[in-house]
Amino acid sequence: MKCIYCLKDKLIGCFRKTEHVLPQSFGKFKNNLTLNNIVCDECNEYFGNNIEILLGRDTLEGRERFIHKIKKLKEFKSQGKKSRLSIKVNEGPFKGAYAYREYSENENDIIIKPLPQIGFKKDDDAEYVYFLLDEIPNREYLEKNFNLKTPKSVASLGCQPNLVQKCLTEKGISFNFDGEFSPEVDALGWNCEVTAHIDQIILRSIAKIAFNYLTFCAGSEFVFHRSFNLIRRYIRFGEKQSYPFVVIIDKPILGDEPIEGPRRLGHLIIIDLSLSKTSFISEVSLFNHTTYSVVLAKDYKGEIYRRGNFFNIADNKIYKLLPNE
Repeated sequence: MKCIYCLKDKLIGCFRKTEHVLPQSFGKFKNNLTLNNIVCDECNEYFGNNIEILLGRDTLEGRERFIHKIKKLKEFKSQGKKSRLSIKVNEGPFKGAYAYREYSENENDIIIKPLPQIGFKKDDDAEYVYFLLDEIPNREYLEKNFNLKTPKSVASLGCQPNLVQKCLTEKGISFNFDGEFSPEVDALGWNCEVTAHIDQIILRSIAKIAFNYLTFCAGSEFVFHRSFNLIRRYIRFGEKQSYPFVVIIDKPILGDEPIEGPRRLGHLIIIDLSLSKTSFISEVSLFNHTTYSVVLAKDYKGEIYRRGNFFNIADNKIYKLLPNE
């Protein structure tokens, strides 16, 4: 038997696990789309431990899993400072401060907490400009851009005073601590802006969903064709080409839905020719939010499959989409 990703011939005992077209972390559907005996256990384990786990935990789409109760709140695992989601306070006395999300047993909710950081003021009336501890500029930069001699010119969030003193001493800055220290900042009601960093790991995981879907629709013999070797190797090994395999497009998959505003709640996957009719593509949208376009095969000349499915979160059923002819 041959794996559709590593293309290695292996014994049937190496294909024990079921591969889901859409990772189960995004919902368990009654008529789920699955692949059997065509993704080897080694590739399945690699994807689960290195790619899919980050798509589920460290993306805007991963955050939606808790909003729509696909995952229990207590299952939330914070990525802290290493997260691909950058959270900054939008307004109030801590405007510009960095924050992260964490599950609170007391609140039984996912709450906002400040990351360890130090803020500096340019003058008395200015807002603080915050820096994470390992990103604090050198003394020359700080003295040039901030007035460090005025009272309350330095503030800290999320860290003990001795850690603040240590960090500033290493930069050659001396100061007198004068103020109240509170180990916990009440972040309830903070208005925050969340920015997502979408790297190759996330894009590969989206491409995998698209390739899985193509395999489900067309069969394994179809995707073994060399036309799909480039996308296959990108997903499994991260090998790039001169063109991007996955891009974000500013439109919904369903033509009757707005670019901005409420859409149907569910996941969407389609396969079709590109508008230029030169590439075989897929479009993937988790929670019908961001639309990713995946180039499955460039300059494609083979058989075309036009398919689409809507994974309805309301009733946990999967519906076929009818293509426009």
